[in-house]
Amino acid sequence: MKKKLLAAGAVVGSVMVLSACQFDGFGPSEQEVASYDVPEKVLKLVVDSGSGDIVVNESGRTGIKVTETIHWRKDKPKTEHVVSGDTLTLTYKCPDGLDSMACSVDYKVEIPKGMSVKADTGSGDITLRSLSGEVDAGTGSGDIEGSTLTGKRFLADTGSGNVEAKFTAVPDDVQVETGSGDATVRLPRETYRVTAETGSGDETVGVTNDPSASRTVQVSTGSGDAKVLPS
Repeated sequence: MKKKLLAAGAVVGSVMVLSACQFDGFGPSEQEVASYDVPEKVLKLVVDSGSGDIVVNESGRTGIKVTETIHWRKDKPKTEHVVSGDTLTLTYKCPDGLDSMACSVDYKVEIPKGMSVKADTGSGDITLRSLSGEVDAGTGSGDIEGSTLTGKRFLADTGSGNVEAKFTAVPDDVQVETGSGDATVRLPRETYRVTAETGSGDETVGVTNDPSASRTVQVSTGSGDAKVLPS
């Protein structure tokens, strides 16, 4: 069953509008912050943002709390969240004819323990804190940072930007790639099958590397340093 709910008026929450010239040139000049709870029980979070930062934090909550910071010039974008089966999807649409320079949304999401997360933004940073589920994060231009990670699978890809992922529990599968930028993975001391590659930069492996190990770590960058270090 799919439920499609517009953020405005569809859930209990709060909205604050700020009208100010916060960005110069052709960027957004108005801002609205909206917070709401998602009561449905879901296992997976998907955040699909054309432009904007994404922050996902695992906490002791039993439900999900979403905070959207909406930026626009002229016409306000429409945000929505959709619950389909066991998946919550957050996304937005700019009015016709407007691009990301005139419309963007930053997301901050607090989730319960164990949810899997897929986060994508065309332009913006992705921050992942204390996540214990599987992670798949991608940005066209921006940094990806993961801290206190305990999940078994972690995928991160950025076209231009740095990636840093720090684990406090041993993962089974880590894949990190950046077209231009440094890629750093910090792991608990254990044996891994490690591949670290860079087109232009330094390659550093500071954990035990065994080609027969079942746990795999792949770190690559087109231009930048590729590092796999102990946490």
